[in-house]
Amino acid sequence: MKNEVRLTEEELKAIKEIALEVFGKDVKVWIFGSRADLNKKGGDIDIYIETNNLDGLIDKQIKYLSKLKLKIGDQKIDLVIKSYDCKEDICIEAKTTGVNIL
Repeated sequence: MKNEVRLTEEELKAIKEIALEVFGKDVKVWIFGSRADLNKKGGDIDIYIETNNLDGLIDKQIKYLSKLKLKIGDQKIDLVIKSYDCKEDICIEAKTTGVNIL
């Protein structure tokens, strides 16, 4: 994962570990947007999560963001959570322009 996204190893580790904890072992995670572009600076952290475990989604989203911010500090994080079969533009964009980290 080294040098593929503009995040620290600690941030990447937290993003992955908390995704596994909250969404289960079959979760998939991408970093997209400006943090997936090594030529840009700054920007929020855009995280795209795919899971078929969508029960209680709002609670899981809150739990994920809360745990992540406690671990990496209060940063602007955009979180998109969809099912594996998502065909929406955001799903396609995140998976084609982003970096799969889990």
